[in-house]
Amino acid sequence: MVALVIALVGGGIAYVAFIRGDDTQAGASGATGTTDQPTGATGVTGSTNTVEPQPGPAQVACGGTEPEDATTPKPQFSEPEQVVKEGTTYTAEMRTSCGTIVIDLLADRAPETVNSFVFLAQKGYFDGQRIHRLDTSIDVIQGGDPTGTGTGSPGYTIPDELTGDESYGPGVLAMANSGPNTGGSQFFLVTGEAGHNLDANPAYTIFGMVVKGLDVAKRIQELPIQDPSAGIPGQQPKQSVYIEKVTIRESG
Repeated sequence: MVALVIALVGGGIAYVAFIRGDDTQAGASGATGTTDQPTGATGVTGSTNTVEPQPGPAQVACGGTEPEDATTPKPQFSEPEQVVKEGTTYTAEMRTSCGTIVIDLLADRAPETVNSFVFLAQKGYFDGQRIHRLDTSIDVIQGGDPTGTGTGSPGYTIPDELTGDESYGPGVLAMANSGPNTGGSQFFLVTGEAGHNLDANPAYTIFGMVVKGLDVAKRIQELPIQDPSAGIPGQQPKQSVYIEKVTIRESG
């Protein structure tokens, strides 16, 4: 599977394709100081099969343990069911190897994205997945890939829901993608001010805000990665960081 990596290069944008972790540049502006951006998988619309998680490092970060469902095949769906109800607010409680992160989901701002996330969470889709990317150049931790490789999807894609006032500050939850309208299940959490490096290319749907546990996300961000010299393929944490469970709370 091929995913597209969008990278800022000075004031321009470079589009970089990678296959199995090998980066090849397809275009650049000629400036220095590349900042990588979150990328998602190419969608496989219509698939209703399952995908196999790839094993992570044996050692689990923060003294955690591997969840029982870490190696359980994850389902693929042709589309998300409509589960979000009008007039109801939703909060996601994400329990990780390093602690719990609580996120207010912004259904008024991004209804289709929130509906997809809630649908997947209620199916247990995120439970046992790994945080597969840590990027300090933009202060993001990225997860939501059922394979743990950065190339997986839920089997469908969802449209972008961009408002024109995107600002990727600390605590923002946004969708990763591989181009316009290619969001799926991969998401990223912004842990610090370097997330604003993404503001010049506001291509990522914002659909949540951390209300508790930003310190947990920052702790994950600070973990060592496998190979800092290898670009995005090397940004897997050296120790496994699991999303043990995502629980959706409703109020209204």
